[in-house]
Amino acid sequence: MMLPSFALARPRRLDEALALLAEDGASAYCGGTEILMAMKLGLLEPRLLVDLKHVPELRGVRVSGGELVVGATTTHRELAADPDVGRRLPLLRGVELRVGNARVRAQGSIGGNLCFAEPRSDVTTVLAALGASLVLASAAGRRRLSVGEFLLGGYETALEPGELLVEIVVPGLDRVRGVHLKQQHSERPSVSVVVVRDRADGSAALAVGAVGEVPYVLELASPAEADPEAVAAAVDPSDDLLGSVEYKRHLTEVLVRRALAAAGNEEAA
Repeated sequence: MMLPSFALARPRRLDEALALLAEDGASAYCGGTEILMAMKLGLLEPRLLVDLKHVPELRGVRVSGGELVVGATTTHRELAADPDVGRRLPLLRGVELRVGNARVRAQGSIGGNLCFAEPRSDVTTVLAALGASLVLASAAGRRRLSVGEFLLGGYETALEPGELLVEIVVPGLDRVRGVHLKQQHSERPSVSVVVVRDRADGSAALAVGAVGEVPYVLELASPAEADPEAVAAAVDPSDDLLGSVEYKRHLTEVLVRRALAAAGNEEAA
């Protein structure tokens, strides 16, 4: 499989990158773990690849106003190794430590993971449960979306032409506790369940990923409100090589019960 011909630009500032992305046929590129594969398969044929690795505004992790702000080109390995992530969001750190393999963690970025919109992304499921928001920028300005608003379907996002994901913002760092469980027989999970409690506003959330095209998120006053059987009935599984609709609903109910028990909800044990 050969890559199609394309031009490559390496901007050094965010405004330069946004100007390049405003051109017809331009696509953003950082780690390349997903986009290069798509190009080899003929699914994408960008005229211009805009390499974001040298744009400092897009990289790094900081804490601001009780929120964790992650630059979109921060790699999975960098995120897992960051002391603020390890101390304040061990749930996210644990997921980042298990992303793909060593090469993917070293090369792939959290922004690339979100923008590829792989339905079985554990990172996406965890961020949805954490109530993260995504900051999008273009030459015309900025806007902020929730993970649910950003993900429109499998491999489909709300990014407009010329728009770039620049930051991921996670709120409520000092209170969040959570559990992540998944069932996995191959490279990708069949079901991924996250329970987050004690968010910034004192609420909780349950997210189920990998069963369908986008994570299913249930907002709760507390984990005790969650009904595993009702959650399994509410998800929208895809019938594929990883399991039938019935199998994935069964797995969802089992993993939701286990995750709730692990999160401290004795009634769901």
